[in-house]
Amino acid sequence: MNNKALKYHFVSFFILATLFFIITTLSTHLASPTRYTIDKTAPVYTHTAYRIDDTESLTLKEFLSEPKKLIEQPFEYIEWDLAAKDYWLKLDLENRQSKAIDLFIHFDNPMVDYLTLFELDADQKLIKKTRLGDKVTGLNLFQYSTPHALLTLQANEQTTLVVKIDTVGISKTPIKIYGKNEFQHLIRSQVGIWGIFIGVLIMAALYNLVLFFGIRDRVYLIYIGYIISALLLMGSVLGFGFYLWPLSWQLFFNEHVVFSNYAIAFFTVAFCTMFLRYHKDNCRLYKLSISFLALLFSFSLISFFMLEYHSSKIFFALMVPLYILCICMIYKKLVSGFRWAKFYVMSWVPLIIGAAVQPLELTGFIPYSFATRHLFLIAILCENRINGNGFGRPCTVPTRESAVSCDSFAANKIT
Repeated sequence: MNNKALKYHFVSFFILATLFFIITTLSTHLASPTRYTIDKTAPVYTHTAYRIDDTESLTLKEFLSEPKKLIEQPFEYIEWDLAAKDYWLKLDLENRQSKAIDLFIHFDNPMVDYLTLFELDADQKLIKKTRLGDKVTGLNLFQYSTPHALLTLQANEQTTLVVKIDTVGISKTPIKIYGKNEFQHLIRSQVGIWGIFIGVLIMAALYNLVLFFGIRDRVYLIYIGYIISALLLMGSVLGFGFYLWPLSWQLFFNEHVVFSNYAIAFFTVAFCTMFLRYHKDNCRLYKLSISFLALLFSFSLISFFMLEYHSSKIFFALMVPLYILCICMIYKKLVSGFRWAKFYVMSWVPLIIGAAVQPLELTGFIPYSFATRHLFLIAILCENRINGNGFGRPCTVPTRESAVSCDSFAANKIT
């Protein structure tokens, strides 16, 4: 091997090692933040119990006067549901150290409508009442995007927290308590991942817009629609949308988050159809995809006039035929020898996994963690990178000899 080849191999190895280091560091930040809650880092002991109010009429006084109706289990066992219910959560805290400690209580659901935190003393008397949620006015952006409260627990002090969750959408609200340093680490990890996601998608959208004006191919506009839908959806689910849009806009997006789900599903099917060139075949699957797109569009408009927990159930039901349709379309192109289908399969593997995990985690079927909460975001990033370097469109480029296929030219144009 000559010196020049050896030099290129060294550069390639250095780049690979650097990328591996970045991925490892990102994975560490993705997996660790929710591990270090206060019960693992300080002698602060907790006891949890909860009650589900189907009537939505329970008051704090009634809740405290009927302790026998409480279910004394960790909050992880709460059966969260898409229904009209109030969730009452009781958390007893005891500081068994000889110094005061600042606690940050994180309510990881920026889509919750109303969340009321009652702080009680040892005699069950109300000390402080805090209201959070996207229907509550007067909060700052940090409180909207990352609902939280600060509590100072004195040395050897006991206190009781009661949380009431009242929302018409996703009710699951994981509650984690952190010390000051651990909460700052959580915020750094959260903001870092948000920044990567937003930056990559904005760059991809701008690049595809340039390509659209240069090539005049509508598939680039469809991909931009998919990117914007992803930003809208994840901005509501994770909370970073409050930093992307005016406050009134983001509150509107939160209220109609199901529409964002329909939008990303619509552009996913549309992109699959255009990417795999079914519009050129005009076959039965193409007509079926057009009909399904019309169905998604219709239900997305209807979702504006329905309660969120009703429209969410319809959307989740439509995901089954969506997966079946896209898998059939991909399979047909694979067996026919269409060379770009393999890139779409590669991009869909992480996307399918992430898209399945998110609703299962939000509805309580999968345990909550920082990693599972952000898995769909990472899946979209992987799909964007794989699909972005993989798809091309058939076109013809006139030369002096003849018109030739330019799949290989277009294949490198989308990021």
